[in-house]
Amino acid sequence: MVVSAGALFYVKTTESPRENLTGRVYYAGAIASFLLSLASKETAVTFPVVLLLWDVLVRRLNGAALRTAVRDDHLPFWLVLLIAGAIMWSHPRYTYLAQFSLDIRPPWDNALSQIHAIIYAVLLFFRPWKLNLDHDLPVFHSLTQWPLPLDLMVLGVLAVTAFVAVRRLPLIAFGLGWFVLQLLPTNSVIPRLDLLSERNLYLASIGILLVTVLIGVYMTEWLNRVLRRPRIVPTAVGAVSLAFVVLLGLATNARNHLYHDAILLWSDAVNKSPGKARPHNNLGHAYAERGEWDLAIKEFRIALTLQPDYPLAQRICATRIYGTWTGTNELSRA
Repeated sequence: MVVSAGALFYVKTTESPRENLTGRVYYAGAIASFLLSLASKETAVTFPVVLLLWDVLVRRLNGAALRTAVRDDHLPFWLVLLIAGAIMWSHPRYTYLAQFSLDIRPPWDNALSQIHAIIYAVLLFFRPWKLNLDHDLPVFHSLTQWPLPLDLMVLGVLAVTAFVAVRRLPLIAFGLGWFVLQLLPTNSVIPRLDLLSERNLYLASIGILLVTVLIGVYMTEWLNRVLRRPRIVPTAVGAVSLAFVVLLGLATNARNHLYHDAILLWSDAVNKSPGKARPHNNLGHAYAERGEWDLAIKEFRIALTLQPDYPLAQRICATRIYGTWTGTNELSRA
């Protein structure tokens, strides 16, 4: 969340004259946050674009004012990004990983598949019972494959909503823009083995949450004007909001309970992604760690049925047959 802290520092910078000590401290905090975020997650490369989005949509800068802001306020962030990018690209491991990613799937197939992944990710915020450690999303090859036409329609609605909101509700447009920007490095531009990993939604979720809260605020204000009940409406909205927070807290606690037990966690993944080999392999690993080999072998065989060339399941079954347990799972890759 260092990126969000950097964005907050930048917003505070725009509210304080740079000549003041407070303004300089905020600006230094924004740059430091950007450096730290780049050092921890390369997806922070979107940060300079976030600043541009803020100044255009929320501060409504244009023309000479926007050019001045880019030159005086944004340029240091772009320089930091350029230097960090050069350092990372000079490392041979990064060039290897970049080539590996580009070879995963063709750009057209990746673009279509990521459209579906983004819409699926949006729906996860409203269907938390679909949370899954190892999602099994399809790879698309044509615009006519279902449900891609529906996904494109939803994406179009979101784009139109952002465009319409630019004038009267700029924060909603910014929230939608934030969500898309934070998903670009991992769910659009660079092909990945996994089309969606929930950990990549943490930062992007700030945009969706901002939009949700703003819609709630605007609806409360509208109900106040229509019903003319200045006390009843806020009380009712507060009660509903509190109940919603409690419900989400209970759901989070139930979800966290799965992470205390590898069998529960991977059984949940198998139930939600029954056609994917990796959850079966990892569930088999969890059973094997407890010595429940009948159940473990069953899961390994299912993994091999789903993906006959699956190397981990092949090696695990072979080592069991020859009496030496050296199995592993793919939790780090999920």
